Amino acid sequence: MHSKKILASLVCGLLISAGGAMAEDIKQGGTLTVPIINTGFVENFNPYTSGDLTHGVIFEPLMVFNAMTGKTEWRLAESADYSDDLKTITLKIRDGLKWSDGQPLTSKDVAFSYELSKEAAAFDLKGIWPAGNLKSIKTPDATTIVFELNTPDSTLLWDLAAYHIVPEHIWGKEKNLTTFMNVNPVGSGPMTTVKYVKSQQMQLCRNDNYYLPNRPYIDCITYRSYNDNSQIQPALMKGEIDWGSNFIADIENTYVKADPANNHFWYPANDAIHLYVNTKEAPFDDLNVRKALSMALNRADIVDIAAFGYPTVNYNAGGIAELYKPYISKEMTAKYKDLTQYDPKKSNQLLDQGGYKDLDGDGFRDMPNGEPIEFDIEVVNGWTDWIQVVQMVTEYYEEIGIKANVKTVDWAVYDKNLKNSGYKMSINWSMVATNPIQAYQEYFLTDRAGQSFHGGHGVHSPEIDQLINSFGLTKDPMKQQAILDELQEFTAANLPFIPLFSNPTWYQYNTSKFVGWPSEENPYVRPVWYDGGTRNLILNNLHLK
Repeated sequence: MHSKKILASLVCGLLISAGGAMAEDIKQGGTLTVPIINTGFVENFNPYTSGDLTHGVIFEPLMVFNAMTGKTEWRLAESADYSDDLKTITLKIRDGLKWSDGQPLTSKDVAFSYELSKEAAAFDLKGIWPAGNLKSIKTPDATTIVFELNTPDSTLLWDLAAYHIVPEHIWGKEKNLTTFMNVNPVGSGPMTTVKYVKSQQMQLCRNDNYYLPNRPYIDCITYRSYNDNSQIQPALMKGEIDWGSNFIADIENTYVKADPANNHFWYPANDAIHLYVNTKEAPFDDLNVRKALSMALNRADIVDIAAFGYPTVNYNAGGIAELYKPYISKEMTAKYKDLTQYDPKKSNQLLDQGGYKDLDGDGFRDMPNGEPIEFDIEVVNGWTDWIQVVQMVTEYYEEIGIKANVKTVDWAVYDKNLKNSGYKMSINWSMVATNPIQAYQEYFLTDRAGQSFHGGHGVHSPEIDQLINSFGLTKDPMKQQAILDELQEFTAANLPFIPLFSNPTWYQYNTSKFVGWPSEENPYVRPVWYDGGTRNLILNNLHLK
């Protein structure tokens, strides 16, 4: 069987700094400071259980699919081939790779890293094992990994990039990987030396065995813990933080104006933000209620008032938004446009027709059986912009006689409830990926329910599973787009989540010490801090001014 090369060889664009300087002229050193919203740091460097602050830092990706440029940025891997029948992926990693402790990093480590996600189901980030299509992983030599599939799947490679490659000689000795804290981490990324861990601050420093010559240019990265966005804003203004990734109110006046020469921001469109609805509970099991709740919202005002105009309003009920603009079906958007228009009159009509009326005279609607309708909308503590959004949503719902409450929760509660359908309504993002089919996989594949943030709404079926899985049976762009069109139609017709807006990529950066940042003028990557691949590319590009 002839092999077909589907991905190009090493991308060399990162061999030159974003600032334009040649590598030999770049000044090395310095400590980068970034803010993290959490309750403090602990000595846990397991990338699967530590909130993923280590992917792209301690643990190098195999590859990064750069959504901003459309390129594949090769990291530990240097190429990937699909067979003609799309049932075999042959992955090649670089020769001579080393772990930070000097031990060789080989194909055995890569295979082990995927196999462990079979044993520890919580580590199976993309559900490659429950789906049943991955038949075997073989390592014919030290730099080759062969993934054999039961059926053709042209999308599996995109999922493989999300997994953490860990050292078998360390992790293979652990009996319970889900409780393994990895206190003395051995990794392959640019920063693997733990200099210190304090409750409110943590510092990681350079890996002397990093595979890229002279990289990283910076010496260390310091994480600082903050309770919420409001604490980060003054720290940014004072120049205490180099790289921000948070909502900052009125940023032009509160941040840029303080130091126009060095304080900058760039907010390219990112993921679609939805109100996820638990359709397994009344009254959300009634499609007309979901429609009424969608039409009760003035999205433009929510964006302008609660989010300072930074997001982009999403009037597409098909599950995707600005990030995937080329894939959006114009016909479907037009067909279901009424669902996303502000129409409280129609909302009230739908609720009245369903028998949801104020039966006890308290000003709020009740179920037809007399039970009150009241629910919480969950949002994470400290996410001040989304808290403001949810507050506005509850006010719009009150106007149509629906009582909803803002419920702020800790991250752990939010995470658990989204995965386990423990919410009635929750504001959450959607998948940022190489192709929107990956977003639909997270939304609707039955085997992702209980694993994914995005699949707890309860709308699943064997027919939709089959449709989604058929995408990987072809590489024909027209056939794939037809599948995406059908999935958009299904999403709009069932409305398992209520679209709000396309989130901006929150990104602030200070150039007083470091340069090489992505920017509107030099958009070499979408600047998402909380994505390990993006984080890795930027860390490898920054250097002292």
